[in-house]
Amino acid sequence: MITWVIFGLFCPAALGILLGQVIWEHELSHQLLAPGLVLFCIDQARMAVIDLEQITVAKQHLQDPRLDQFYWITVSTIVIELGGFYLASFFLGWGSLVVLLSQIWFNTLATIHLLPAPAIDIQPRSFQSRLPVLIANGVGVILISLWIMAMGQLWIDSILWGMTFAYGIVKYCLISTRD
Repeated sequence: MITWVIFGLFCPAALGILLGQVIWEHELSHQLLAPGLVLFCIDQARMAVIDLEQITVAKQHLQDPRLDQFYWITVSTIVIELGGFYLASFFLGWGSLVVLLSQIWFNTLATIHLLPAPAIDIQPRSFQSRLPVLIANGVGVILISLWIMAMGQLWIDSILWGMTFAYGIVKYCLISTRD
């Protein structure tokens, strides 16, 4: 059920970005930045499903007030992200900025990490462990802010695509091989 609801909310946003910023937009910088945001939208939908399902399972096995806090942080992040993705359909830069700020919101407030079944457990996340992600988010905010001001948009598009590839490699190649 969670999966259908989340993808039902995120897919129209991804489609809106694809149509509004890739197909109908005539500026190359928009056409280059938007596909990366579409991929990120899909990834964030997937992560929303994983987080919400893990919280549900953890609540069945553990009585810990941190789960309620993590749930509300996750839900509020999803709401902010969705607002950013839908905004990006019309205003790509501003929507991207909201999405990146939602990542800073989550990575600042989420002080735990849930281990999936069968080893259901809550691990604390120190600020130091979150710092590299927060720095990357901060760099993204700076780059998108410059992009909004039309300062070196094509260069920024290239840098952001590089960051997107690095994120994908770390997340889906390096981390998944550790698990």
